[in-house]
Amino acid sequence: MNKNIENMLEELKEKYPDNWEDPIRGLDISVYDTTNAGYEVDDDFAEELFYIVWINYKGCSLGISREDLRQNYFDIDTDTYIELEDLVELTKIMTIVAKHLSKINFKAHL
Repeated sequence: MNKNIENMLEELKEKYPDNWEDPIRGLDISVYDTTNAGYEVDDDFAEELFYIVWINYKGCSLGISREDLRQNYFDIDTDTYIELEDLVELTKIMTIVAKHLSKINFKAHL
């Protein structure tokens, strides 16, 4: 049911294994759908209803949220300053996330 999110997390775990799920020293990813169900937390999470992914990498937080449920419009938001070396890695992480999000049929719920 959530194969694209599962594949995304597996790829990220493989590329960033050091301190996985540690938002200060490594990489931590949280994914929620429009019902506020969290992946790996709630059984009713549905990737077709994806709303936001929070990327926490070495103290930097970045959110990619779906802003329009009828269109594929996304917003990227951060509330922290990002050093250049972390920006390089966050860009790589965002590329992996976007690759897997692009495989989800967001129109399936309409």
